[in-house]
Amino acid sequence: MEKNKVVLNLAGQEFRISADRNIDYMKQLEAEVNRRVREISEQYPLESTARCTLLAMLNLADEACRLNEQNADMEVKFAELRTLREPREASVKAPVKRPFERAKKPEGRQPEGVR
Repeated sequence: MEKNKVVLNLAGQEFRISADRNIDYMKQLEAEVNRRVREISEQYPLESTARCTLLAMLNLADEACRLNEQNADMEVKFAELRTLREPREASVKAPVKRPFERAKKPEGRQPEGVR
């Protein structure tokens, strides 16, 4: 697969990036990083851009770790649900009821007038 090449401006620094993702996606990442650095810069106007960038990175890393933990917790819950479901499926052997199916009549003589 051919790599896409794009120039991104992150916190005032220009980066030439080569990536498997499409350019629009890379531009979305650029906007998100710059938004986060800008938010930190507004909260701490006396801090340098480099320090604000590092704080934004720390916040992003924290979010990524929390999402990974949530994902792992969900995987455990899904596994538990699967184990609860499997034995029940194996033990249920009830016949399928067909409500619109006519009941079989006993063999033998049918009442008069019935063909």
